[in-house]
Amino acid sequence: MHLGDSGPRFSRHPLPKLPKPGHLAAMRMDVSSGLWARALREPLTHFLVLGALLFALGTYGRPSGPTAVVEGAAIVVTDEDVRQLAGLWRMQWGREPTPAELRRLADEQVREEVLVREALAAGLEAQDILVRRRLAALAAARLEQGISLPEPSEAELRALYEADPVAFAPVAELTFRQSAYSDRARGGRAKEEAIQARDALSGQNAAAGQGLGDHTELPERSENVTPAEAAALFGDAFAAALTTLPVGSWQGPLATLGDWHLVFVEAARRGPPPPFEAARPAVAEAWKRGRLEAERRQAYAAALARYTVLLPPSVAGDRP
Repeated sequence: MHLGDSGPRFSRHPLPKLPKPGHLAAMRMDVSSGLWARALREPLTHFLVLGALLFALGTYGRPSGPTAVVEGAAIVVTDEDVRQLAGLWRMQWGREPTPAELRRLADEQVREEVLVREALAAGLEAQDILVRRRLAALAAARLEQGISLPEPSEAELRALYEADPVAFAPVAELTFRQSAYSDRARGGRAKEEAIQARDALSGQNAAAGQGLGDHTELPERSENVTPAEAAALFGDAFAAALTTLPVGSWQGPLATLGDWHLVFVEAARRGPPPPFEAARPAVAEAWKRGRLEAERRQAYAAALARYTVLLPPSVAGDRP
């Protein structure tokens, strides 16, 4: 592929595909500290996201520590990459990019790939806890590839229901906190930044999210509200998702009009349990979640078996 007579030529070699917009967070490069994460703030590159996480998955399981940069290694921009760049431009600006603008997009993709490779070669991905958590999530998703669940039998579903009928009762009232992230305030990057904030809040209590996010007219804390009341404030989709969240942890992001919300359910009171026939769809979903979790644990155990784990004496006792 050749863009412009004066620019470099790129030969065809495998290159990680540009992720779809919204799948990965844009990272910031802090020159003063030498860290690699830098949000691309110019309008031209708002929609470009670093391929760091996908590229890093290619190194999953490699020994820790810096690796050497191969001199002369190919960085390739393919015709398909250019089509994706042009499509993202059309989505953002409502018109086709000019040849000069398209060339600048290609140059920016090359620039980010150079920085990603330099960062990975220096082992910088291990220095940012949010990057490590996102990599862990992507690797966990990769471990799930190939998992195929059978259909449950009627006997299995009835046994699951009878073990705890109250678990399938509809939520009657909820007390929860929410933190909003606005696309308008964050240049279309609200979902990605909400995911980063959620990862940072992992394991923390409800108060840890106080003051985070953007200003909104919606209440930060709602106490003893019904799903219908939550729907009136936040929308039907938000309320439906809210009733499925576990109690006691930051979850999300959940979408409302133009915003993404992290949610901490403090308490959920359920109504009377329905009969099995009415609860059957929820029971089937719970069965699948449980079976999938068992398969995940098995896949992780197989991955863990490839490593030798050394723990200090203070934590080397029995696993919880």
